[in-house]
Amino acid sequence: MPNYNVGVNLVEGVSSSPVEGISTAISGLIGTFERGPLNKATLISTMTQFERTFGVKPAPGSTSYYSVKAFFRKVGSAPLYIVRVASSLALKASKMLLDSGAANTVEIKAVSEGIWGNSLSVAVAASSILSTKPASNIAAAATSAVLLSTEGIEVGSDLKFDNGTNQEYRRIISINAATKTVSWTTGLTFAYTTVNGIVTSQEFKISLYTNGILTEEHTGLGVNSVTTFYVNKKLISSYITGAFIKATPVNSYLDLPAVAAAASLAAGHDGLSNVLGADYSGVQSTKTGVYAFDDVEGLFRFCCPNPLLTDASPATANEALVQSLLDYANVRVTVTYYSDVPYGTSVVNAKVFGDKFVGRRLILFWPWLKVIEESLDKWLPPSSFVMGIAVEKDFRRGVHKNLGNELLAYTIDLEYSVSEAEGETLNNAGVNTIRKFSGQGIKTYGGRTRSVVTAWRFIHYSELWNYIGKSLAIATQDVPFEPHNSFLWKSVVRRITAFLSNEQRRGSLFDAANPTGIPYIVVMDETNNPPDQVALGIATVRVEYVPTGTAEKFVVELTSSPAGLTISE
Repeated sequence: MPNYNVGVNLVEGVSSSPVEGISTAISGLIGTFERGPLNKATLISTMTQFERTFGVKPAPGSTSYYSVKAFFRKVGSAPLYIVRVASSLALKASKMLLDSGAANTVEIKAVSEGIWGNSLSVAVAASSILSTKPASNIAAAATSAVLLSTEGIEVGSDLKFDNGTNQEYRRIISINAATKTVSWTTGLTFAYTTVNGIVTSQEFKISLYTNGILTEEHTGLGVNSVTTFYVNKKLISSYITGAFIKATPVNSYLDLPAVAAAASLAAGHDGLSNVLGADYSGVQSTKTGVYAFDDVEGLFRFCCPNPLLTDASPATANEALVQSLLDYANVRVTVTYYSDVPYGTSVVNAKVFGDKFVGRRLILFWPWLKVIEESLDKWLPPSSFVMGIAVEKDFRRGVHKNLGNELLAYTIDLEYSVSEAEGETLNNAGVNTIRKFSGQGIKTYGGRTRSVVTAWRFIHYSELWNYIGKSLAIATQDVPFEPHNSFLWKSVVRRITAFLSNEQRRGSLFDAANPTGIPYIVVMDETNNPPDQVALGIATVRVEYVPTGTAEKFVVELTSSPAGLTISE
C-alpha cells in the first residue's frame, strides 16, 4: 500500500478506458494449396506454421502459396485464417491395410485432399506395449494370472501366452493394478510357468514414409475401441489418419493388420482441374468457401488473390466472385475485402473493371507485382501484399493512418509502370495504384475505397468505423436486459466517452473545424430514449465522431519574389 502524508496527497492518475479496442490484425485469405483442411478457416501465425499445414510448395497452377508468403514477408507474425478451396473432385490419398486373412481392417488416409498424399507410404509391423513373464505359474484352464507387470495394458487388450511350444490369445476383461492380476473369460488350453512363460500384448506399428524417407513411427496401436490405444484415437499425425473399418470384426488380435512392407497411398486428387468461382463464394449452410470465415468473429480484413477459375468464362466468373465476396463483407459489416484488378489489364480497363463495383468495404489495387522464386519470375496480385502492409501499419501507426505511401516487401518490379497522370486518373476512380519511386522502392500510392460517398472515400475512414463499431459492440454486450434508466445511460456514456477520449489522444479523431475541441459526441438520455421506446425495451446511444483526415494531396505554395519580401505588421 502506498505511503501517504497527513493531509491532502496529490497523485497523478492514469486514464483507462473500460472499452478495449479490438485487434485489427486478424486477417483471412482464400486460396488453393498443396494440402491442408478444405473449407475450414485454419488459424496460422507464421510462414513456418503455414507450411507445416498447407505444404512447402504451391498447388499445381496456383499462386496462393506465394500470396501467403507476401503477407508474412511484411508483417512477420500475425493471425491469418486460411481457407483452402477445391472442387468436389478433391480426394484424400488412402491405403487399405489387410488382416492376416486378407480382409480389409484399417484404412489409412492422408490428413487432407490432394496428390501430395500419393507420395506417402506405410509399412506395418507387430508391436507390443507390454512384454512380461508370469509372477507365478499359470495352470491350464486358468482364467486369470498374476504377471510381473501390467504396465500399459488395459481392459480390452489382447494378450499372447507363449511357453516356447504353444501359443494362445485372450482378451482381458479386468485388471487389478495393485496385485498385477489380469483375467479373461475362456480358460487357457496350456500351462505357462515362470520359467518358460512369456506374455505379450498384441498391437501393431505404422511406419510412415514420405517419398521413401522415414518420417514418422506410430507404435502400440490397437483395434479395440474401448482402449486408449485404439488406432482411430491414438494415431495422431501431421500426415495421416487411421480408422478401423472391418465389416465383421472377430473382436480379437485377428482384427489387427498383418505385417506388410511399405506400400504407397493412392488416388489423392487436388480438385483443381474444375474449381469454379462458386467454390470460392461457397454456401452459407455448409460453411464452404468464404462462409468458412463465419466462425472467425474478429475477422477484420480478407483477400482472395488470383483465384484459380476453370469456369467457361473465367473473366465473367471473376467479376461475379468479386461481387459475391463484397456482398459477404457487407453482411459482416465490420470486415474489409481487399481485391485486385486482373493481370494484364490496361490503364483504361483497370478503371472499367473498378467501375463495376461499388462499396466502402472493397479495396482495389493494381498493377500486379513480380517476385523471384526458384530463379523464376512470378507475377502475383497485390491484395495479400497490401493486406500485410495494413496489419503492419496498424501495429506501427494505428488504423487511422491511411494505407497509402507504404513500402512493399518481397516484390522487385511492377507489371506496369504507372505514370503520375495515370495514377491520378485511377485514384479518382477508386482504383489504388502501386508505384516505383527511384531510391525509395515500391510503394502503395492510393488509399481509397470503392465507395461513391465522400464520408467513406478513404480506406482509413471505413476501417476506423469498423474498428470503433466492433469495439463498442463487444464492450456493450452487458447492456441488453439491464434496467433501462438514467444509471444505465450514464454508465454507457462514461465508458464510450473514455474510449473515444483515448482514440483522440492516439490521433484517430480530429476535427479540423475545431482543432482544440472534442471531436466526438456521445448522447444517451431522454432525448433519444423517449418513454415509448423505453416501454418497448429499445435503448439507444448516439455516437458521432470526426475521423482524422489524410493528406492525400500535399500542396506546396512556392513563390519567387525577386523584388524581396514585404513584411507587414
